Amino acid sequence: MVKLSYSMRVTQYYKFCIKDLIKNKIKVLAVFPSLFISLIVFALIIILRNELEYGVNANSKILLGGDFEFSSKQKSFSNEKINKIRENYFVTEVIEFTSILRNENEKSKTTRIKVIDDFYPLLGNVETEPINAVEELKKTPNGILINTNIQKNLGIKVGNEIRIQNVSFQVIGIVRSLPDIGSFFLFGDYALINKKYLDDLKLDNLGSFIQYKYKLLKKELKNIKTEDLEDFKDFRKKTPIDVSDDLNKNIENFIFFLSIISASSLLISGIGLKNSLYSFLSSNQKKIAIFKSLGFSSKNIKKLFLIQTVIILIFCTFLAYILSLIILSFYDPAFIKSLNINFSPKFKLEEYVLLQVFSMLIFFIFGNPILEIVEKISVVELFRNSSTNPIIYYSKKMLIKISFLVCIFLGIFCYLNVKPLETFFFFIFFIIIGFFFYLLSKIPIGVIKRILNIKDIVVKISLKNMQTFGNLNSIVTVTMGIGITLLLFIGSLSHNINTELNNTLKTNAPDYFFVGIQENEIKKFSRIIESIDKNSMQRIVPMISARIELINNNEIDKLVTKNNNSYWFVNGERRISWSKKIPFNNTITEGFWWKEKPTNELFLSIDHKVGKDLGLKIGDKITLNIYGKNIEGTIMNFRKINYKDLNINFAILINPEYGSKLPHEFLSSVKFKNKEEVNFVRLFENLPNITYIDLTEFVDKSQTFLRKLFLAGISISSLIVFIGLLVISSAINVVGKLKIYQNLVFKILGLNKTKIFLVIIFESIVIFIPIVIFSLFFSTILSFLFSKYLFGINWYFSPLTFLAISGLFLIALVFTFIFSNNKYLKINTYGFIRND
Repeated sequence: MVKLSYSMRVTQYYKFCIKDLIKNKIKVLAVFPSLFISLIVFALIIILRNELEYGVNANSKILLGGDFEFSSKQKSFSNEKINKIRENYFVTEVIEFTSILRNENEKSKTTRIKVIDDFYPLLGNVETEPINAVEELKKTPNGILINTNIQKNLGIKVGNEIRIQNVSFQVIGIVRSLPDIGSFFLFGDYALINKKYLDDLKLDNLGSFIQYKYKLLKKELKNIKTEDLEDFKDFRKKTPIDVSDDLNKNIENFIFFLSIISASSLLISGIGLKNSLYSFLSSNQKKIAIFKSLGFSSKNIKKLFLIQTVIILIFCTFLAYILSLIILSFYDPAFIKSLNINFSPKFKLEEYVLLQVFSMLIFFIFGNPILEIVEKISVVELFRNSSTNPIIYYSKKMLIKISFLVCIFLGIFCYLNVKPLETFFFFIFFIIIGFFFYLLSKIPIGVIKRILNIKDIVVKISLKNMQTFGNLNSIVTVTMGIGITLLLFIGSLSHNINTELNNTLKTNAPDYFFVGIQENEIKKFSRIIESIDKNSMQRIVPMISARIELINNNEIDKLVTKNNNSYWFVNGERRISWSKKIPFNNTITEGFWWKEKPTNELFLSIDHKVGKDLGLKIGDKITLNIYGKNIEGTIMNFRKINYKDLNINFAILINPEYGSKLPHEFLSSVKFKNKEEVNFVRLFENLPNITYIDLTEFVDKSQTFLRKLFLAGISISSLIVFIGLLVISSAINVVGKLKIYQNLVFKILGLNKTKIFLVIIFESIVIFIPIVIFSLFFSTILSFLFSKYLFGINWYFSPLTFLAISGLFLIALVFTFIFSNNKYLKINTYGFIRND
């Protein structure tokens, strides 16, 4: 028999391995519950990211509307130039502007209007109801298509009439989605009209936020000629790559956050894997001893269990990936629909292989070293009436191997993540917190004994248990410490942003912006606003449009890249203004405010953050294009601007002596004492060309978006806590058999089940208190740094958020301890003594 076991052929060995696995499949599967859940989350993130990025990149030309898009806020092309370009390109001209839509009951809505020609769209399809509504729009005089949100808010049906300014338009259809999306069309309200019927409307560049766009699609067999595009050199240029890059950056920020959280869950689940595998091997000591008595070497036995666990791991990884595909097949939010992405996740070998690589790394980091305890189990175990849990020993060679695998895990994850450097620092922070909580769990119980000094039997037993089962205490402290820190951090950050938005809106922010006010309309506008609410607060400032052409006589493209945080400042036209006094929410950080004196020179006041990002200094020259004329101005000062109060602010202010000579319009902000009673019917009857922006709606949309973002973060972080609870449960199973003898003694001594439950509750509370205190400490520091320096908002402490999360955690921890220990309390005392 011994000879057969040593000379067993490979095929026979593997047949035996598989047969044994089939017999013990349930026990082996029980090793992987926490890792399995983490793999599902990790797979969801991988698939979601790849699908979104692939969808955006594949549809980038459709999202743009052609091979190129050229846009300007100041001028349009003549028909002659457009016809010339059409020799080599298909061209559609789109004019966008913002105006007020009013229904028959004078209910109004600020709307972005897209004026289209007969060639729109060059790519993709406009989804409408009825289906042929776009073709009808091109033939129907003063027809209009509105999106579903306007239809709902204004209660409009197909066939109704609505007004833009004082011009009536007939609703001939409802737009479900547009192929080419822009910043105004992704989340806002929009409508489509035909260019042929635009002449009746009075549009101006500033008040309507007008934008002229030309979308070009190369004709087949035609080469792109640079000379064809020379006429667009003063226009803002966009390519499909620009569109996909912009959208992918936004997607990546969200995916980055979710991916590092899911990676944290993988690492935490590795502890659970270690505990479960240790429990599995400990319960199979007699089986291992039998194998050794039959002539199996420790190496062959370790190989046997390794093959079995790896087979089950491959199965779990595959099942996790398939379940992730199924889950995401039901995920179809409006955001994905708006990007015209056909979101239908499919099996991709590279995704599955990547998931399998990470699952194997976790197994060999946390699980494989546990197999070494096979060496500690001998044939003598067959002759004992009881068993003891073997001690895990990590040799220097094993520690080096684990460290190497951890480096591979972190290296691959950082390399594949969208933000490698930030990911690396996150893991450093993760490791530091984990190590701190590990040290925290090692505080001598004697210290707690001296502090409490309680003679009660429940307290004494609890403290003795915590000292005896110190490893369990470490596992609970580390896993729960990291999970609760993340939960409290996200909850605190969410509270801070919502509080800041609400406080800003209630205290400082105006209710509305009004744009498009002409100089001869200022007095009339002010009188009407006062008649609506005599206690209203108005602020009216002049406004013109300008484009930055040169900085110190250097072209912008050579000085500022798209990666610069202030690239927005030089990319396209800017609204600028002037003021005799420093605006109330601005502070001079460098330089001096201008003095009132006649001058023909142009002086500039610049946002100090923009100046820092672009490397500007006092005395530098910036050339502005104002009404088609290049004018050089000198930087006189930099201002720190409080944008968060939502009041009127400009990144560029010019000296009033120069600005007042230029043709300009006016912008007004108004705060009403009682906004609910405001009615703008009279205002639009007298000044139909004015457009308003409701800041309350803007803040509400921002809050809704942030709530969804933080809800996703809290959900993922809660999953980490759940995985942590599974890890704790597996750890309790490891020490559970040791407690059988302890509980037996308790029962013999007359300690009833209720008192044993009180012991468990007391242990949970003693563990809970330091975890929550230090989790609060770390999460407070993180939320303060993020609030103050990343979002630039005030920081607030939320006792309610802290109490809610901590309370739920304590309840979950107590029930986990009770539930996991319960089966070890049901063992019959006398039956156990008889060794039944």
